[in-house]
Amino acid sequence: MEDFFGKAVPFLQVVLPGFLATFIFYWLSDSQKPGQFERVIQALIGTAIIQFLASYIQAFALMVGEFYCLGVWTEKSSAICSACLAVAFGLLLAYLGNNDILYRVARKMGLTHRSADGSDWRFAHRTLKDRSIVLQLLDGRRLAGYPRSWPTDPEKGHYLMQFPTWIENDQFVPAEGVSFMLVSGVDVQWTEFLEPVKDEEDD
Repeated sequence: MEDFFGKAVPFLQVVLPGFLATFIFYWLSDSQKPGQFERVIQALIGTAIIQFLASYIQAFALMVGEFYCLGVWTEKSSAICSACLAVAFGLLLAYLGNNDILYRVARKMGLTHRSADGSDWRFAHRTLKDRSIVLQLLDGRRLAGYPRSWPTDPEKGHYLMQFPTWIENDQFVPAEGVSFMLVSGVDVQWTEFLEPVKDEEDD
């Protein structure tokens, strides 16, 4: 057993940066987590990229050290460098994923029609987040308002609606005394995105 742990610990230390980067990415982004095997492969790829960058940083640091020495580059220095790169890599991936930057460039180049959101549901809510919406409920009622948050999965979570207003006989009836309302996603049949409200100054 001791031999197993003795061999496993160095391996875990090597692949830890990739797992740290993928953990940060999936923790901050709305992307759906793939299976365990795919996450391991992603972590290994991330580890290879981080180690590649760390080797260049080490070479640069040694080159600078010939002119101005700040200290000795040790295994601890490599571990700290890899950890910092892993955190930066995970934050960068989360930023790119949450803002659909890479997929936006790929769509403009005609390489794909997909978005980073992984589903039309999340893509619609993210790109039209500044608009008011109307929720058509399963019981026939209609609720208008501004979504401050929405479920990443249509079958899980809740809508947080600000200024909830019922629509009855094509008349808007504000829910008096209610500033926010939580509506379960499973009770929503479909979602309508309304035209943005124009300011009088824009006219």
